[in-house]
Amino acid sequence: MILDIHTHHAAPRPGALVNIQPGDDMLPDQTYSLGLHPWHLPLPTDELDARLRQMEAMLPDPRILAIGETGLDALCKTPMWTQLQAFKAQALMAEKYRLPLIIHNVRCQQQIIALHRELQPQQRWIIHGFRGKPTVARMLLREGLSLSFGEKFNEESLLLTPADRRYAETDESPLTIQEITASFPAPPRPL
Repeated sequence: MILDIHTHHAAPRPGALVNIQPGDDMLPDQTYSLGLHPWHLPLPTDELDARLRQMEAMLPDPRILAIGETGLDALCKTPMWTQLQAFKAQALMAEKYRLPLIIHNVRCQQQIIALHRELQPQQRWIIHGFRGKPTVARMLLREGLSLSFGEKFNEESLLLTPADRRYAETDESPLTIQEITASFPAPPRPL
């Protein structure tokens, strides 16, 4: 059972999805999410295509249980066109391999909603580290997305998120997942 659906802490992390990038080493008994973060995307298109091919070659590995952290970031130096290209490719891989998509979102919820409508995914899209206001939470939930909450969160947003679409994560927090979820007014869903 995976309770911590997103962490950047090094493995081993039992019960957690450790976030890795294509080419990273994996431990035998650890579970992972694999993705290209918008902050670290290669800029030449041929380099991005090579990294995406490298990523897809790793996806049949049974230790990989989610795709991501991928996403869109309006404050990132990576051009939005490159971010969109990488995001779409990873979203399509999530469908092909039937894996949930862990999404980094910084001021791009409208673009993410538009892509969700365009691609009509069958797999879960989970906005990680959600700290937003209830109005943003409602907007994302209305579109069928799920939310993951970490150490810092808006309690009202967490409470209005249905239990079957609420997840927990440590991300980069020094707290354990048990310490984080102890502060939640209701338990999160395991992945």
